Amino acid sequence: MTSKPTLNKMLMGLLAVSPAAFAEDSFYEALTSGKAKLDTRLRYETVESDKPDTNYTSALTLRTRLGYETGELFKTKGYIEMSDNRIVGGVDNYTKPDHSTIADPEVTRLNQAYLKSSPLEGLTATVGRQRIILDNARFVGNVGWRQTEQVYDAARFEYGIADFKADISYVWDVHGIASKFNREAQDVFVNLSYKTPVGKVTGYHYLNKNQELLDTATTGIRFAGKTKAGEIGLNYQAEYAMQENSLADKEADYMHASLGATYKGFGFAAGYEVLGSDDATYGFQTPLATKHAFNGWADQFLATPDQGLSDTYAKISGSVAGIKMAAVYHKYDSVEESLELGSEIDVVIVKPFAKKYKVGVKFADYSAPDDSAKHDTTKYWAFAEMKF
Repeated sequence: MTSKPTLNKMLMGLLAVSPAAFAEDSFYEALTSGKAKLDTRLRYETVESDKPDTNYTSALTLRTRLGYETGELFKTKGYIEMSDNRIVGGVDNYTKPDHSTIADPEVTRLNQAYLKSSPLEGLTATVGRQRIILDNARFVGNVGWRQTEQVYDAARFEYGIADFKADISYVWDVHGIASKFNREAQDVFVNLSYKTPVGKVTGYHYLNKNQELLDTATTGIRFAGKTKAGEIGLNYQAEYAMQENSLADKEADYMHASLGATYKGFGFAAGYEVLGSDDATYGFQTPLATKHAFNGWADQFLATPDQGLSDTYAKISGSVAGIKMAAVYHKYDSVEESLELGSEIDVVIVKPFAKKYKVGVKFADYSAPDDSAKHDTTKYWAFAEMKF
């Protein structure tokens, strides 16, 4: 009669398995041969507005992201990342009533968690919580300037062959820069592009849908490219889109054109962007955009007015002794009803170190018209970043 294995014998059997046997296991190898990632940003931000009963606002926050990417197994990798934003030194009056908004709440969350697979040549599938940025982030982005970024629970499929690329996503949850922007979704992003000798042509169709809160369809075409004329670099872009809002039974169009030149590290660009209006009752909206990158860093036009918005801007940039600088001027007007909506000056100075560190200062000054519902607003930032 054969006796059952005792607990001691079972433990001895497990211990007898050599570490080399574990190391030879492909699953173990994939889990242990990955790489860790660390991304931190310490930032001081102030907001001063002449809005009645609004006090001088300041915030000092530290954003930390810690992630781990596995090795590859069956042409698949995994990634997980936590994000934390903390108030430092008690500089937190932005959390109190009668102060301007600084959209950097204290929060710890799962920022990304996905599997990425490349089962066929040219095809990549990513499923899970992830960062999605399409083109210049005008319609789909991660709002990377805020301490907590915008991410998506989605299935994304990217296929590229020669100069053609298809990028298609289905999104079932949006996790915004603050909890009030979180929403369940039934969003579809279709982005098709083709590279030509003079630039990239992109056609897109974005559905943003959330039951009774949001139902827009945006369809457009974009062309962007660059070339050289001797020592002068030229860059250019042109874009047009049409948006239908089924809930409001409204529609509006979008246009953007810009031209820039660079010479020995210095650049100049000018552009004109229009977020149109439907008879002054609905303005073209970009709910998932990285909005801070457009229409001024003072963030006065995160929602497009019903009368629409036109933004005429000029930008100069350069680099001296490794210090990068840029200044932008914006002039805002409505599309309908001929309203003046103000102007803005933005300035940024950044010094990178060793490709892992960065320090900088940033400034935005918005001037509102005397008869406007908006208010003069000035913002300052000082920040330090570290990425490994």
